[in-house]
Amino acid sequence: SLLQEMAYALYRGTRLGLALQEALGELEEYEQISPSVKSAVLRKFDETMCDKLENEVESRLTIRAERLWSFRFCDSVWQLLLKNVEFLSNTGHLVARVEGKVKIVACDARKLDDKR
Repeated sequence: SLLQEMAYALYRGTRLGLALQEALGELEEYEQISPSVKSAVLRKFDETMCDKLENEVESRLTIRAERLWSFRFCDSVWQLLLKNVEFLSNTGHLVARVEGKVKIVACDARKLDDKR
């Protein structure tokens, strides 16, 4: 479904997703892969990211920010823009700290399951 494809495509905006798109773009530019192969690889990336996060990541994170710059909820998708963010493990230990702005996009997976 279109909603499912849009939710999956969110992972393309991550550093890993952007690097993959850049590499595939170069391969396509030098005619080492076709546009259909590029699209197939990106679709597989989208599906795999969603599957791995859903089925293999067991821990939860707490997100603590100095400031919430903005938030938006539209079509079952939350977008949060935070400043100076800390990510804490479920035991309270600091996992990562990001100075500056962090954008978080979250979808309700139950909505995706309903569409399947």
